[in-house]
Amino acid sequence: HFYIISVLWNGFLLWHLTQSLFLGVPFPNWLHGLLRILGAAQFQEGELALSAFLVLVFLWLHSLRRLFECFYVSVFSNVMIHVVQYCFGLVYYVLVGLTVLSQVPMDGGNVYVIGKNLLMQARWFHILGTMMFIWSSAHQYKCHVILGILRKNKAGVVIHCNHRIPFGDWFEYVSSPNYLAELMIYVSMAVTFGLHNLTWWLVVTYVFFSQALSAFLSHKFYKSKFVSYPKHRKAFLPFLF
Repeated sequence: HFYIISVLWNGFLLWHLTQSLFLGVPFPNWLHGLLRILGAAQFQEGELALSAFLVLVFLWLHSLRRLFECFYVSVFSNVMIHVVQYCFGLVYYVLVGLTVLSQVPMDGGNVYVIGKNLLMQARWFHILGTMMFIWSSAHQYKCHVILGILRKNKAGVVIHCNHRIPFGDWFEYVSSPNYLAELMIYVSMAVTFGLHNLTWWLVVTYVFFSQALSAFLSHKFYKSKFVSYPKHRKAFLPFLF
């Protein structure tokens, strides 16, 4: 449900941002008003429209891949989450897209593009951030595949929902490399923003603590369930935690 909402909502925001950037179509009045409430919709000196565009693309692609994994890769148990967690997750993916859009430099209801050419804004951190995003996403996908295979037979049919010790890729270093990759994906977006965007670093901080907590609980569970669990494996950060 989280990723369905994210794909639809953030895809909607990306569509409006794309139209504004490349066709000069102003944002709808209600969206422009919402961004004003969030403290945006004004010219932000030093901020590049390309940064927010790329980050919104990354966010949408990330949600689309995770939605694909939910249907075709991951094998979930019957564990339920609290209704408060469920509601928070829905709200989070709506707000995170608006957070990205609020970083777009605005001139009235239109996006302000320095030099009137978006590609001319390309900087080294856009390239680095893109490479980090692809790298982190590839590792997260691989880790989810490894977890899914543990509950399937050689024909790809789900045969149980029990826990097994995963091996391979980043699992050789930490118990929850998928959570670590999630953090790295958000860090790649911070890099794409040029490393100076305080608002997005606050988002990264939230992701760090939420993923670290989940990783710690998973690590504790694995150690209590499996006597032979690798002792060198950390919970979240390789060689550290």
